[in-house]
Amino acid sequence: MRNGFLSTTMMVALTAAAVSTPILASITRSSAQAQAAAYSVPSLRTPWDEPDLQGIWTDEANTPLQRPATYATQEFFTEAQRIELDSARTALPGKDRRAERGTEIDVTGSYNQAFLSRKRTGARTSLIVDPQDGRLPPLTPEAQKMAAAEREYRLALMQATETCKIKYPTCSGGKYDPMPSPRRAEPPLATTQGV
Repeated sequence: MRNGFLSTTMMVALTAAAVSTPILASITRSSAQAQAAAYSVPSLRTPWDEPDLQGIWTDEANTPLQRPATYATQEFFTEAQRIELDSARTALPGKDRRAERGTEIDVTGSYNQAFLSRKRTGARTSLIVDPQDGRLPPLTPEAQKMAAAEREYRLALMQATETCKIKYPTCSGGKYDPMPSPRRAEPPLATTQGV
């Protein structure tokens, strides 16, 4: 009697599974089609017919903004050059040596090799493709004046820091003064120049 009950129960379960499978498949297929229609792939052009560059862009290679002078007329690296540059970059010393603990230099160098990643060398010698030399064009005289004023402002703000005290390259052109700069009360130059 017990075997008869189990076989009947199994037959009912198998029949229910066989009947419900096509129903579930048709429901799943139709709802997937509805979702696909709701989330159709957007056009790769903007409404004004230019390439649509929206999205997430990854940068998996190390490509400099400007072309180094060594590769002045070369738009792409050869495979041998890429291997050589990757080898040289891998051999660079890390930041595992620490400065005197508690100093500003110690804090800026606090991340050691375990926290750094190094990208492979990209195929291009520069991100800049126009002009063809791969370099930024020279600044206009007005832009040169603005850059000089901005550099002077930053150096004035850094004068009381250890960076200037130990004559670190970042403070090149500045001087150390333990008194905070009176320019600290000034607004940043970008807001005063209407940029």
